[in-house]
Amino acid sequence: MPKIESPSVPFVVLCSTDLMLISSVGGAAEAREYQFVSVNSLQAAIHKAATAGSIVCLDLSASFSDPHDFALSASPELLARTIAFGPHVHTAKLDAARAAGIGRVMSRGQFVSGLAAHFEACAK
Repeated sequence: MPKIESPSVPFVVLCSTDLMLISSVGGAAEAREYQFVSVNSLQAAIHKAATAGSIVCLDLSASFSDPHDFALSASPELLARTIAFGPHVHTAKLDAARAAGIGRVMSRGQFVSGLAAHFEACAK
């Protein structure tokens, strides 16, 4: 039975099309009692993350995940609670996310290996 969305429970919003990542992030989010949703547009991410305390996970490998465009539409609070990640060899994309003001920027491996810790750090 699917979970019913509660307006007061924050979301972990994943901007990615990677099915393996969707499963991993979804499981970690639900274990930390967040609602989880995967989206395929930046506007959908900002809309879903409107609940206070929500976290956005921006997969820089996704064609629609432009950190500059995201930063133009996101509030400063949401930017601080956003995690951008991508392959460690794509330093230009990682640097662009840092320059856009995204709160946490890391390699994909760092992101996946520490999901629960990242969610906890963003909640503070």
